Amino acid sequence: MNTPAGPEPAEPVARRVLVVSADIGGGHDATGRALEERVHAIWPGSRVGWVDTLEVMGPGVGRGFRRTYVTNVAVTPWLYEFFWASLWRHRWFAATAKWFTGSWAGRRLGPVIEGFDPDLIVSTYPLGSAGLAWLRRHRGLGVPVGAWISDFAPHPFWVYPELDLNVVVHPAALPVAAVAAEGSSLGVCAPPVLDSFRPGDRVAAARRCDLDPDRAAVVVACGSYGFGAVEEAIRALVGIGDPIQVVAVCGRNDRLAARLAALDVPPGRLLVRGWVDDMPTLLQAARLLVTNAGGATALEALATGTPIVMYRPIAAHGTANAALMAAARLAETAHTPQALVAGVRSRLALPARTVEVPPDGRLPDLGLPAVAAARTSRVGAPGDAAAKGDAAGDAAAGDDASARGDARTRGRAGGAPRRRPASWPLRAQDAFFLHVQTPTEPQQIGTVMELGARPDGQPVTRAEVTALLARRLPAITTLRRRLVDRGRWRRPGWVIDRYVDPAAHVDEIHVAPGDDGGAAVDRFWSEPLPTDRPPWRMLLVGGLPDGRTRLAVKLHHCLGDGLSVIAVLRRLLDAPEPPRREAPAGGRTLLGRRGAPAPERGGLDQARETARQLGRTVRGLARLATQGTAPRTPLNRRLDSSRRRLLTASLPAADVLRAARSCQAHPSELMLALTAAALGAAHPAPVPERLRVMFAVSRDARRRAPTQGNWTGAVTLDLPMGAGPPRDRVAAVRRSLRDALRSGEPEAANLVMRAMGVLPAPLHAAMARRVYTSRRLNVIVSYVPATFPPRVLSGAPLRAAAPVVGLADGVHIGIGILRLGGSFGLGVLLTGALADVGDTVVAQVRANLAALLAEIDAHPEGGPQPEAGSTPATAGSTPATAGSAGAVRAAAGAGSRARGPRDGGGPDGADRAADGPATDDAAVPGAPPPGVPRCA
Repeated sequence: MNTPAGPEPAEPVARRVLVVSADIGGGHDATGRALEERVHAIWPGSRVGWVDTLEVMGPGVGRGFRRTYVTNVAVTPWLYEFFWASLWRHRWFAATAKWFTGSWAGRRLGPVIEGFDPDLIVSTYPLGSAGLAWLRRHRGLGVPVGAWISDFAPHPFWVYPELDLNVVVHPAALPVAAVAAEGSSLGVCAPPVLDSFRPGDRVAAARRCDLDPDRAAVVVACGSYGFGAVEEAIRALVGIGDPIQVVAVCGRNDRLAARLAALDVPPGRLLVRGWVDDMPTLLQAARLLVTNAGGATALEALATGTPIVMYRPIAAHGTANAALMAAARLAETAHTPQALVAGVRSRLALPARTVEVPPDGRLPDLGLPAVAAARTSRVGAPGDAAAKGDAAGDAAAGDDASARGDARTRGRAGGAPRRRPASWPLRAQDAFFLHVQTPTEPQQIGTVMELGARPDGQPVTRAEVTALLARRLPAITTLRRRLVDRGRWRRPGWVIDRYVDPAAHVDEIHVAPGDDGGAAVDRFWSEPLPTDRPPWRMLLVGGLPDGRTRLAVKLHHCLGDGLSVIAVLRRLLDAPEPPRREAPAGGRTLLGRRGAPAPERGGLDQARETARQLGRTVRGLARLATQGTAPRTPLNRRLDSSRRRLLTASLPAADVLRAARSCQAHPSELMLALTAAALGAAHPAPVPERLRVMFAVSRDARRRAPTQGNWTGAVTLDLPMGAGPPRDRVAAVRRSLRDALRSGEPEAANLVMRAMGVLPAPLHAAMARRVYTSRRLNVIVSYVPATFPPRVLSGAPLRAAAPVVGLADGVHIGIGILRLGGSFGLGVLLTGALADVGDTVVAQVRANLAALLAEIDAHPEGGPQPEAGSTPATAGSTPATAGSAGAVRAAAGAGSRARGPRDGGGPDGADRAADGPATDDAAVPGAPPPGVPRCA
């Protein structure tokens, strides 16, 4: 048996926590709610997602499991007892059952985890724990995972050595858990219940529950299903007489409630309740709790200090819980009505007192910090191979099947050749950008931020940036992901390093007076990222006037898209004032099978929506198949050079938004039109009639995790290059973008991108390299639908930011736009040989906006009106995933930039990166209403 070391004190960093539970009885969700409450208390601003294990295991699985459970307990308890006993008697049976259910649940939980991108997973359901253990063994699940056992007595299905910590609720349960799964890491915590379950004034609580405070309240509660000999217990208790008042809590068992309400008992002696929302107050009012399972209700009573009597415990786990609680002197048991009445009489004859559970050996905060620290603790000095996440070390989270290297695993290895570490396979959309990378076209994206001086007038330093990263990295798994090879025919995989040395990823340069650091930033973007460590780097440029600095951040495109960059930065940037300690949300964010919030519609509506999506996809495939190649232009001539030039600029947000309103366009459409005019002016003669631009979009109204991965489709737009009135150009671009959105091209591109991933890795790579070239696109333009509120980095205020998009084979210009406070940041990345084109593009974007505003001032009512039935365009972004066999170019080109809004933003800023346009943007006529597809 292994016990966890106490976690080191650390800065409370907002986290992304996934609760793996199941709707079968109320105990698993009750434990999850307690953990969620504690997460918000110790890590303010965290985002908590929920997944129902049984629902993601397949249609009808949850209903089938619930029906089987109810039938076994209520009708065939002998069969349930036989199954439970077999788990203990026959190790092969327990191992086989856990392997089968773990494989089933793990494969279905994988996409959910991938989509939500948690940095901590807590399981409150045995099959969920089995699935997580399977993912740890077979896919190297590298984030910390803990299982909270809500039964007082654990059984073999509860405990897994692959998990970082299995948490029981009493020291008496430790030996049982140790026998259930040898070699498991175990810990003890306080009963995992909401903080409102605590001792209180009995008389005041009785009055709040409309009970008679002069009578002893005996609460009979047997879980949400109302299992067991409840009626028998009620009949015996009401026979005691007026000294007691019996409160029957029937949960969701309406039939039981009706039968009890029909009993012929004196008035006021029996109160029948269905589902009780204020259970903490009811338990405070109770002199005694009568129950029969020893699950969540018993734990809530222990936390409240209410004495417990277990009456005729239900089969299997109920019997085991009652026996262990009685052995620990935390409950009494009764098996006949006479014994129950005698026990209640003797208990009520004694002075009222609360039951106290000794706190010895408990982990603080329900053990959450201990689990969170389990896979992020430093395992070596910064100079050690293990600490650096070296492939030969054991620092990776998935370096062996159990990812914990217990003695049994090591002994089995002996002198045999080392197995390839378990790793999480890259999604097809992410592997795409590894395949298309060449020595001259590194696939890297990011941003360049301008930071002001700190309050003391000093610039931020490299030491401060690395110290900040050291504090935040344990909660940012994106920056601890490292690529590993999974074999010639398989896509590469991710492992999550336990420790990443921030100093190895942050460079600093001080420039001479008069130098803005542009040359250093250009060199930074010209160098490819190494793939033997987490593929990201930062460059801090100091020596600028007035204590200012520039911070360039780049990530490999396989880590994510533009919104991933913004989301990661938001987890490093702080609000000027500390976040408020917010209470957990009243509801849950229930995730569907692919990690997005589960859709609310169902039945016929869902079938119709599926049919509509299928029709759009078919139309999109037809569009992709008939679009042909991109125009040949001098901008796409072959240039075998990795040298880059980055130009940044900003536009006043008030001007951009005013122009967009006048043109009845979304800011993304306006900026795309300004870019088209600028490219036409900067293009060497002869200027073509059109240029093909890749634009990433998301059709998923449900939002995914913005911190990691490429999740969008893409559209191709043929932008007009000829001269013309600015308003007409905006109208043409708006019409083209909305037509592309209606065509189904984003869905088709996403489908083709995923289909390509089914191919063996060499074929996937060959196809990706064939489609992601200038034969299919000329320019990449990205509008990132995320805004920065005022933020600071290590005390230095963020003044400006410009996104940087990756390029493609033969595509030498990438343009990114990002809203930051009162300005729109513009980033233009070019191959070095086209530097003069970039200067012209930046100047022309400014000039075109000025010309449009002048036209608007001269003719304020002259704007074109949107065509009838048009679908508003939405915020665009950097292409991230796209593809099509002739249209896969869409997938490819679009694939390079950012995605659309996905995961609902949590209070921590990191999740709001995908929240779409700012409030001002949303007010623009033509901005997307809820449910309309967004450009990424």
